[in-house]
Amino acid sequence: MKKRFKKIFKVTLLSLLAAFVTIAVVILFPQKLFANKLKYKSFTVCSNNIIDNNIKIVLDNAMSLVQRSELYDSGYDYNIILCYNSLYNKIDDKLPGSGSAARARLHNVIIKVRIDSKDNLAFPTFPRACEINLDYLIAHEMIHCLQAHKYGIFKFNPFSHPEYWKLEGYPEYISKQKESSGTAYDLTAEIDRYQNLKSHSKNNWVLSEESGCEVPDYYYKGWLMMKYLIDIKHLSYHQILKDTSSENIIYQEMIDWSKRSKGHKN
Repeated sequence: MKKRFKKIFKVTLLSLLAAFVTIAVVILFPQKLFANKLKYKSFTVCSNNIIDNNIKIVLDNAMSLVQRSELYDSGYDYNIILCYNSLYNKIDDKLPGSGSAARARLHNVIIKVRIDSKDNLAFPTFPRACEINLDYLIAHEMIHCLQAHKYGIFKFNPFSHPEYWKLEGYPEYISKQKESSGTAYDLTAEIDRYQNLKSHSKNNWVLSEESGCEVPDYYYKGWLMMKYLIDIKHLSYHQILKDTSSENIIYQEMIDWSKRSKGHKN
């Protein structure tokens, strides 16, 4: 009886291990699951649907944003996984962080929502339906890939990473450069807007400027803090990561700077 029990236990254990390894391989290396592929410059686009050639323009725009980052690596290649309504997406939805419009894993930029590459749009549905620029979404996830590439997967992974404002604020800073680099852009006004939105928010989500989409508070807050530290204090992302100052101290410093700046304008 004991031998039979041990045999059953070993078979069950091996089966579970095999299933775990299979799922891990599928999640991390999904390219072969998709019927259509398009290779373009540093990108390989994978999809079960016909891939619109307009995606090339979107990818060029995303790369032009990422090239401004200190993390940019000209030799790094990306897999753009367009997995909306696919089996892969259903498997991915079972993992922590469900509801996200996109993810980054190793070299994979995983776009989980419906897209329109001709109009450069993606259509998140969580926490509510809205639309955002597709090149912004891809660039944000490309920076996540480069964070892990630069500093190592052990420092940047779902279970171990810097504070959320440092983790998400920098991809937001890079990917939103088109919106925040114009001469009419006013960081102090944006800080006021965030504080007003936060004071009226009943949860940890705030309304971004991206066509009515809501984002987690730390995305918006982290983006503002990165704008302050990089554009005003002229720090690098590497210096920001090394700085041990608390989030609250840096945030208050930014608020104080904003008040002084508005005082000078009056």
